[in-house]
Amino acid sequence: MSIPPGPPPNPYQQNNPNPYAQQQPQGSVPQQSPYAQPTMPAGVPITGQPPGGPPGQPPGQPAGAPPGFGAVEKKGVPAWLWGLGGVVVASAVWAGALFATGGFDSSEDPEPVLGYGFEKDLCENTELKAFEERYEIPDASDATGWGSEQDALSQSFCSWSLTDREQDPDDYSSSYVSVTAIWHGASDPTGEFAPTYKGFEDRSDADYKYETEPVKGFGEEAYLVRENGEGDSSSRSMSLAVRDGWFTYQMDWSYYGGTDSTDPPSPDEVEQMLKDETETALADLKK
Repeated sequence: MSIPPGPPPNPYQQNNPNPYAQQQPQGSVPQQSPYAQPTMPAGVPITGQPPGGPPGQPPGQPAGAPPGFGAVEKKGVPAWLWGLGGVVVASAVWAGALFATGGFDSSEDPEPVLGYGFEKDLCENTELKAFEERYEIPDASDATGWGSEQDALSQSFCSWSLTDREQDPDDYSSSYVSVTAIWHGASDPTGEFAPTYKGFEDRSDADYKYETEPVKGFGEEAYLVRENGEGDSSSRSMSLAVRDGWFTYQMDWSYYGGTDSTDPPSPDEVEQMLKDETETALADLKK
């Protein structure tokens, strides 16, 4: 019996070696690919790879080991739980901001200065009528004043030199009245207001004595400060300070004289002048 011939040769089969393949010399060590990961000593992780295996794999378990192989399986935190935690943190921050800014209060905060409009020129807008009976009041152009309007703090000031109607022509004594108005825009002056004026008493010495007392009927709080020189019966200066919300107002009277000078008004007279003029001035600033 004859043996049938074998299949014809495949014309596409590569029987010859690749002519472009690089031949290795005999006895040489095969070269590694320049892009292969470097081999590190045992126990030293490759740079960029955190110890303990791929991300998401519990530490201490060999890479590629199935759960339960040599260690108890530890499940990672579900992604939805991380998302929920982020929402809770964001909500807490948002709520804290609302509490801090008063966002939960549906009613609008009251105006800090309680309706006292800024007045740049107090010299022009203060009449000093309460002092006219005892003193000659100069024109506004002869007074000294200034004003500054800013968001954080607005201020206005004016000072007058008064002439005592009972003063002799040769008398060189002098009297002054000044007013200071401050519109606090950035901070509440409440905490420092009372200590500022009560602190005047600590300035008392052998020649001058300061007395501070609260006064009712002006704003939220008010204080009268008396400076008595050469005995309690001779008043040399007096101030009435008022705080109403974040607005503060102060009116000062002062007297400077010699031994032969005309006696100044009595402390009670000066106190009444300050109260009457301050009441009028505060009402005018609210118009």
